[in-house]
Amino acid sequence: MTTFPSTRPAMAVLAALAVTIGALESIPFPALPLLQRELGLDPAQAGLLSTTLIVTSAITMPIVAKIADDRGGRRTLMVLTWCIVVGAVLSAFATTFPAILFGQFLQGLGGGVLPVAFVLVRQLFRDSTPVAVGVLTGLFTVGSGLGVLVAGPLADAFSRQWMFLLPAIVVAAVAVVAPLALPGPRVVRRTRLDWAGAVLLALALATLMLAVFLAPQGLAAAAVLLVLAAAAGAGWVVVERRAAHPLVDLGVLRSARTASLTAGALGASYSATYFLVPQLLTGLGATATEISLLLFPAVLAAVVVGPLSGVFVRRAGTRTALVTGLVVTGLGTLLLAGWHDEPWQLATGVLVTLGLGVGTASTATYTAVIGSVAEQDTGVAAATCGIARAIGAALGVQIAAALLTAGTGFGLGFVLAAVVVLLPLALQRKNRSAGTTARV
Repeated sequence: MTTFPSTRPAMAVLAALAVTIGALESIPFPALPLLQRELGLDPAQAGLLSTTLIVTSAITMPIVAKIADDRGGRRTLMVLTWCIVVGAVLSAFATTFPAILFGQFLQGLGGGVLPVAFVLVRQLFRDSTPVAVGVLTGLFTVGSGLGVLVAGPLADAFSRQWMFLLPAIVVAAVAVVAPLALPGPRVVRRTRLDWAGAVLLALALATLMLAVFLAPQGLAAAAVLLVLAAAAGAGWVVVERRAAHPLVDLGVLRSARTASLTAGALGASYSATYFLVPQLLTGLGATATEISLLLFPAVLAAVVVGPLSGVFVRRAGTRTALVTGLVVTGLGTLLLAGWHDEPWQLATGVLVTLGLGVGTASTATYTAVIGSVAEQDTGVAAATCGIARAIGAALGVQIAAALLTAGTGFGLGFVLAAVVVLLPLALQRKNRSAGTTARV
């Protein structure tokens, strides 16, 4: 990677944030039963708590990314880091449901860290953007795995407070160093934020995500929310076409369309796998600690695959890398569909799927969307992929849970996950000429 004197500390800051944000996103899941007991939550409240962070990320990501594009990544990142710290501390010491819910909302703002980091990466590493993107996406995946790995042991050995406080300490330390390590913006565009577009987009995304989460409880309510989401989305398009400074330029949205659909398919596939594998391991008699240890090789693989996939993208092109990542992910998921009778078989399948395939495909996806837009639209373009990933992840978990509830078995869930992640290959064939020449 081509580096300059100021890039090493900057990359260290961004890498630490990527790991920590990934961990914060996954920490509540293994500790949800403990949180239910200590706070007296009913199943509906527990479900809302587990999804608040993801929903918040999807809603606020495009707004945060637009601010970063216009006013600079460093300042935006500083605000986000302190919001995350406050949210983590509030979640740690909350004694009521509304308090921990608000803490998770503040932590959910951290979902905007990755697109904001890409704004800074493009500014810092012009000659090696794919490698830097690969490092950050890989480390985000590592953080997600570490969150699952350490949440249970931290809660058991110390208390639930340390699940939130340890990442908060890391983010606070990064926030102190960040002003010295990160570069300021080359150009500051103090355009007026498109608040009408922001409100309509937030409403459309919020109702869409709620429809996804409420669908298993009642199709009628989900259908009403989907209609509201469609109406808000249509209103948003009308506003953006007329806005002098739109929140999301519709041309950027068109450029990011293929990458966003791919990110959504990836999110749906790997979230379903992430949901199904621990359920299978529990049925095979594995303890929480054993489950963490079995998933850990995939985390280690992601550490290596992140930067290597960036090099692969740079040398082979985004299309080749993306097709490779999608195929490996699909093959790994099909491996799980027919080969899940022993814990080591599940660990192997997860290693291929999440450790190798998803990391390569994610790096290629983000690199493709960043390279398809002008530098001043980097954050918003990356945010569209982030939103699609969040929506896909929500759908993947809900569909996997519905299949288990219906008693259709794990094999069908893995097969569907494989089919979903292979669907974007059709889009790559349609864009073959553009993808083959894309060497960012």
